[in-house]
Amino acid sequence: MCFADGPRYEFRGAWVTAWSNGFLTPEEADETIRLAKEANLNALFIQVRKVGDAYYKSSFEPRAKNIENLPDYDPLAYVIEKAHAEGLEVHAWLNTFRAWSAQELPTDPSHVVHQHPDWITRNASGETKASEGLYLDPGIPEVQDYIVNICMDIVKNYDVDGIHLDYIRYPGPEFGYAPAAIVAFNSEKYRSGTPSNSDLVWKQWRRDQVTKVVRKIYQQVNLHKPKVKVTAATIPWGDCSSSFSNTSPYVQVYQDWRAWMEEGILDANIPMNYKDESRPKNAQQYRNWIEGCRRWQYNRHVYCGLNFSQSVSMVLQQLDASRKREMNGMVGFAFNQSDARIKLVAALKYGIFAEPALVPEMPWKLDAVRRASRQRYADAIDAATRGRDLDGAIKLLHEALEFDPDYTDARFRLGRCYLRQDRFEEAIAEFEKVLAIDPSYASAARQMEIAKQEIKKRDASQNTTNTAPDDQDTVN
Repeated sequence: MCFADGPRYEFRGAWVTAWSNGFLTPEEADETIRLAKEANLNALFIQVRKVGDAYYKSSFEPRAKNIENLPDYDPLAYVIEKAHAEGLEVHAWLNTFRAWSAQELPTDPSHVVHQHPDWITRNASGETKASEGLYLDPGIPEVQDYIVNICMDIVKNYDVDGIHLDYIRYPGPEFGYAPAAIVAFNSEKYRSGTPSNSDLVWKQWRRDQVTKVVRKIYQQVNLHKPKVKVTAATIPWGDCSSSFSNTSPYVQVYQDWRAWMEEGILDANIPMNYKDESRPKNAQQYRNWIEGCRRWQYNRHVYCGLNFSQSVSMVLQQLDASRKREMNGMVGFAFNQSDARIKLVAALKYGIFAEPALVPEMPWKLDAVRRASRQRYADAIDAATRGRDLDGAIKLLHEALEFDPDYTDARFRLGRCYLRQDRFEEAIAEFEKVLAIDPSYASAARQMEIAKQEIKKRDASQNTTNTAPDDQDTVN
């Protein structure tokens, strides 16, 4: 289904890092959003957790140093407000297990590397520093809970369209030897001592720990806000093997994203397919990974991640290659402030993205939203009838309607609860909404008339009480 020269539904996203200018001030955010809209993108991935820091009001981690001079600025809240007004999705991008990258440790004592140095992963020799910095160990149960809580802090307090997991992996195959992780492994596998790094059971256990975190995040998001998408920036290093068990994510960093897709604990896979289009070998690898991602898609979405830092012509070639292979969309790295961004926007606007596109729907997400709404509705009926708890029922019905605003039965029941509490104006408002959605909903029309009659009775009673006779005899 297309219009003009482009598809009607196509995910068109861009990563915006917190390492350089792009949303670190309101002015930067405004410009990024303006250019994203001009380029006919439809989603932004905003890096809200870089290295154990926060670009939002976090309940767990310190505010990032490069926004300290703007204490009242909440980058995530600001971008959500402005981007949503322009029809752009906003995904909160978190560097999940990587906790620090600089040579010197953070100065803030509240940082996780100071609060929980025992959470840092290490190799069998006890070394904690990987080539990319310090990582939290996925095999420690407290680390898993910590990551899940950070994600849910964002989901519960911000109107994000998605949670985006980056660095959702080990730093390398030799890591995972934090003492607490070894204890957890031995307890689960009825072992003792330190496992060899060549131990296949130990390798698989580490993969399972990363998968466990993804699963917990997905389940919690679905429980509280099922409309929020869970996506991941995944590894496609080197070439793509025909067998996933021989690929770089599976072997080198214990990231079994194929299994995540098959299990359905990821809504979209975004492989960071950063290949140099100018080199024939890399260009072919780019296309091989697209084919692999499609092979391991399992009825979920795949958005091809590509390098926006290449020449504009190379970017356009890779976008075209991705589209021709019927990917659900693409995400570019990165869309931060630069002269190159201006040139790229013009090329997209007058080229491959000449027409806007809608974000592709995810039928399984719509089903999850409906299920959550219906469950809240059932719980509300139970609270109102069996428990006689109208306040509890009203709360549950509001949650049901937050998931599905057009759920007429929930709106009708909410109106009925208000009516039973003599909150007649609120009842009428809900019945009117029901009838606006479904004019044939006769029960809503009848209940609305009852509410109106009750208001007339109440007003008449108040007028009688408040009106005194003009003349009264005084009894002495």
